[in-house]
Amino acid sequence: MVPFSMRLLHAELPQYLAKPQEALDRLHNLKTVCLAILENLEKGLAEDGSMITLTQENRQGSLKLWRSRLSRVMYSMANCLLLMKDYVLAVETYHSIIQYEPQQRVQLLSGIGRIFLQIGDVKTAERYFQDVEKACQMTGSQPSHTTCVLMNRAFVSLSQNNYTEAHASFTEVLKIDPKNPVANNNAAVCLLYLGCLKESLGQLEGLVQQDPALYLHESVLFNLTTMYELESSRSTQKKQALLEAVACREGDSFNTQCLKLV
Repeated sequence: MVPFSMRLLHAELPQYLAKPQEALDRLHNLKTVCLAILENLEKGLAEDGSMITLTQENRQGSLKLWRSRLSRVMYSMANCLLLMKDYVLAVETYHSIIQYEPQQRVQLLSGIGRIFLQIGDVKTAERYFQDVEKACQMTGSQPSHTTCVLMNRAFVSLSQNNYTEAHASFTEVLKIDPKNPVANNNAAVCLLYLGCLKESLGQLEGLVQQDPALYLHESVLFNLTTMYELESSRSTQKKQALLEAVACREGDSFNTQCLKLV
């Protein structure tokens, strides 16, 4: 028997080898299997469609397990579609996941809004972010939801080139979650656009040195190397030092192009 996680990994691998369509085909096959098993369970049958009698407790446990597996497959499908820049289908897939994981509604709606920001549709993004704030009000105040709302406001400010407001929102996020890598990275970028290169560079360097396991990330390193180019004629040596740090910690899948050494 092949574990489900191994089947999922087998389906996801082609997208990392520049074959996203093959990955999507495999993920669709996995989704079909999950749906078929859920249909059998809901009809009172066993997972394989046989007439084996299951206790109510086992049936509910199996339904919960296969719904979570279906959601996991659909997350992978949405990520693959984003990689292919098929934003319409990616948004549809995220909407479908909400049906299976209503408890993730806030995070999923935020993700959809950020997709629209990425393609330049700020008005639609703002509508989704308003839905997020309404959902947060209905579920009550939670630190993760507050962080989500503040991040959404910050990204909207970024899209409008309002770096002062964006930096203020990211700073509020960091008061709640000081180690948030996305907020730290974007706060440093805001400082750069506000003309505070030294402070921006110091913030990113400090993060990478303090917790390389968390902050030695492609987007952080791309911003850091860009700042090196702006700050010093010795940027190549500093980039090579980052490359050595990456070589000690990351695997072959790490995209070294973010260091801009060529």
